[in-house]
Amino acid sequence: MNLQVKRKIAQLFFLLSANLGAFGLKSGMCYPFFYCHACPSADAACPLRSLEIGVFRGNITWKLLLFPLVIIGMVGIISGRAVCGWACPIGLLQRATSPVPRKLQKLSLFKKMGSLKIEPYLRYTKYICLLGLVLITPFLIGFMFTDICPVGFLTGTIPILILNPGQFVPSFYFYPALLIFVLFFVLIFTVERGWCRYFCPVGALLAPLNKISYLSVEVNTKECIHCNACSSVCPMGIDVPTMVRDPECILCGKCISTCPKSIIHYKRT
Repeated sequence: MNLQVKRKIAQLFFLLSANLGAFGLKSGMCYPFFYCHACPSADAACPLRSLEIGVFRGNITWKLLLFPLVIIGMVGIISGRAVCGWACPIGLLQRATSPVPRKLQKLSLFKKMGSLKIEPYLRYTKYICLLGLVLITPFLIGFMFTDICPVGFLTGTIPILILNPGQFVPSFYFYPALLIFVLFFVLIFTVERGWCRYFCPVGALLAPLNKISYLSVEVNTKECIHCNACSSVCPMGIDVPTMVRDPECILCGKCISTCPKSIIHYKRT
């Protein structure tokens, strides 16, 4: 079976498994990927929300702080950021929207924007979101990233509005969250996997673990013909032939499937 077909099956499986609450099943776990516990059909907790509440309360407990970190840490040590490419429902959403930014990249304006030297530095924004909005602001002022999270708005707020017409009372954060939700869709329709590249705090947690993970993507540079086919299909905009355990790699395998010399493969260390 084609590798990308396997990935799509995996993504659909995890989307279904994340929504088993619709069938009355609750796991008591937290997701190792980005998904909102406020979704009416969610069966687990958002790892970010658990961290935020733990920091806000100054409560370093197994359930609120250590448990989500252990889950994400274990997943990251085994497979690095593969959860972003194979499991995360928001990754699946961005996979669906990716043809649009790919077409836009052919326009001269977007080519110029893509060649900006500042682009690699924008990728550090997700670490700022993680440290600033998930850890520091909950501790200092009680403001939490998940109060304005666009994924929470998509999978939590909108379904609740639909299921409870006329009963929903907007909170203080509703309209800022709505604006961010709109900007989120503008982003993922203009930059391929823009959320993963620039803003996802869970991606920021997993990215450094690419450096030590058991599973990684390796390129046989000695046999590389530098056709650039791998880089052209990379959804994260990585220069694949030069990468060595790149923190941005989501192990989606598109470069593996595309390489005409079959010299890119998953490596188990």
